[in-house]
Amino acid sequence: MVSIHNNIVYGGPAYRIPAHISFGQYVLDSLNEIYENEGERVALINGETGEEINYNQLVQELVNIGTGLKRMGVSRGDVVALCSENNVQILATALAVICCGGSVTPINMQYTNDEMKHVLKIAKPNILVCSQAALKIHYKNFKTQRFVKTIIQIDGAPINSNIKCYKNVAQFSKRQDFEPADVRGWSDVGFILYSSGTTGLPKGVMLSHLNLLYSATYFEEKSDLDLSLLTVVPWYHAYGLMSTVNYLLVKKKLVYLNGFNPQVYLNAIEKYQINILLAVPPIVVFLGKSPLVSKYDMSTVMGVLCGAAPLSSETINDALKRLPNCIGIFQGYGMTETALTATYDSDPEKSKPGSGGYPLAGVKAKVVDIETRKRLGNNESGEICLKGPQIMKGYMGNEAATREMFDEEGYLKTGDIGYYDKDGCFFVIDRLKELIKYKGFQVPPAEVESVLLEHPSISECAVVGNPAGDAVGELPTAFVVPKANTNLTEKDVIDFVAARLSTAKHLHGGVIFVDVIPKNPSGKILRRVLRQQLKNKKSKL
Repeated sequence: MVSIHNNIVYGGPAYRIPAHISFGQYVLDSLNEIYENEGERVALINGETGEEINYNQLVQELVNIGTGLKRMGVSRGDVVALCSENNVQILATALAVICCGGSVTPINMQYTNDEMKHVLKIAKPNILVCSQAALKIHYKNFKTQRFVKTIIQIDGAPINSNIKCYKNVAQFSKRQDFEPADVRGWSDVGFILYSSGTTGLPKGVMLSHLNLLYSATYFEEKSDLDLSLLTVVPWYHAYGLMSTVNYLLVKKKLVYLNGFNPQVYLNAIEKYQINILLAVPPIVVFLGKSPLVSKYDMSTVMGVLCGAAPLSSETINDALKRLPNCIGIFQGYGMTETALTATYDSDPEKSKPGSGGYPLAGVKAKVVDIETRKRLGNNESGEICLKGPQIMKGYMGNEAATREMFDEEGYLKTGDIGYYDKDGCFFVIDRLKELIKYKGFQVPPAEVESVLLEHPSISECAVVGNPAGDAVGELPTAFVVPKANTNLTEKDVIDFVAARLSTAKHLHGGVIFVDVIPKNPSGKILRRVLRQQLKNKKSKL
């Protein structure tokens, strides 16, 4: 159904979605239908512990915690933050909050204190639902935020007397008696997820009930097979959370892991006869290159769905050689601001290795000249811009950043450089935006630079990504101008950043001392010049 008119690629007619209901109503309707017909079907398996939960149990968990949250007063407009490892209670809570009419904001428990404060101040959650491990790291920080009224601990004995126990909050209720709250689907926010957009510090991406409904409807269109899936993507990440929820709503069996361990991962594929791998590029590289893969039975794997960053054709072919019955490694292209996916390479007959695929139904995509903003034709490279029902409502509390993300025609400016071919298939080749992608994580240079400038011996600095192959993506690398008469070393700089930022934002690419940071007349750092310097340095080695 893809067509091209006036240099705009159309994904075809939009899906019919139940816009008159909330995403919470959609979730309950979908899960209740499974409950009534196939309730004993396994929904989730913890691939590390072997713990299983079926759809009957998942629905009851959702209803129980949802009833408890309602009794605590959670309703339309409230924000509940989740900070934990992947587990059933966190997933049930996320769905329950949506059903209560509230907004869910999942947070990375590996954030440093400053990072945590920054994202909490964006969403200002009334309630925090956390694991014991997360609270041991962040409890003191949480207590400094005046808007946080209640903290609920999902596992173990509460670490402080002020913390509520999840088991005491959850109240048994009959499934039929639990009703979702009424919301305005086109404007009320379901998820607040964190993304740096095209530049700067993390921003709170507001995804409306309409956005979430549309994303889920796409999965419903592809739900004809009885499949088991394996994911290691954390549920604070848009890819991890939304893919997990959407696959559950179409009665797939999901095996989940908290992090990637080669033996555990391969054993889970063999033990649970996994059909589909939800992967990021480093995992695909591992499948193609690790000698461990040949020691396990990979014959049940039918497909690999990969997101977060582009894959090369070489990496794809290497992995396919190790997966004897895999029909393809399919990539999607999108960002948090597009409610997961905007283009997708899902048809084996039309698949083009290395591409991001074709616009989804209801999506319009264009490529524009970076300077003139003129629409470009096929095979002409420029900035990819997107429009459709799943595009975010905006950035929470940041109208200026929201306006900046959209052009005069209402298209989302992705900040990615790419092109589409004569068939309307999209390829991402570079980034206009400054974000560095390290192992699928977004690293905003401005955030690292602000930390570097706190060092008393640093005068100026700039951070760019040094390409390091599909397995890693880019290595954050700092160009530093030391202050005069100082004895600053590379180790000093690396350790300084490591003590203040989470692992993905460390200077994995090292430090290069320079006399000056190149800038344009307005003072903007010329990152392309710095990336070229890195390239030249590599070529001389």
